[in-house]
Amino acid sequence: MLDDKDVEKLVEVFATKEDLKELVTKNDFDEFKDKSLSKLDKILEGIVPLKEEKTIKDEQDMRQKKVLEIHNNALKKNKILSEEQVSEIDKLRVF
Repeated sequence: MLDDKDVEKLVEVFATKEDLKELVTKNDFDEFKDKSLSKLDKILEGIVPLKEEKTIKDEQDMRQKKVLEIHNNALKKNKILSEEQVSEIDKLRVF
């Protein structure tokens, strides 16, 4: 037969009605999940175009750097720029 001490030990192990009230129901969890996923979808909708823009900008920057490099090399080769100007341009390069 169980005595009071055994019942107290069982209460610690098993959930009571009060404990169950504090737990989230499946419906509550599903609502939370749906709201969270909807917010994440909206965030992703904003990120995808930004990522595509960055890729295009990076490609344009690479092309622009290449054109400037060709231009500067031509100016150096034909001695249109002074040595100081060539040195200054070389310092500004970010490759």
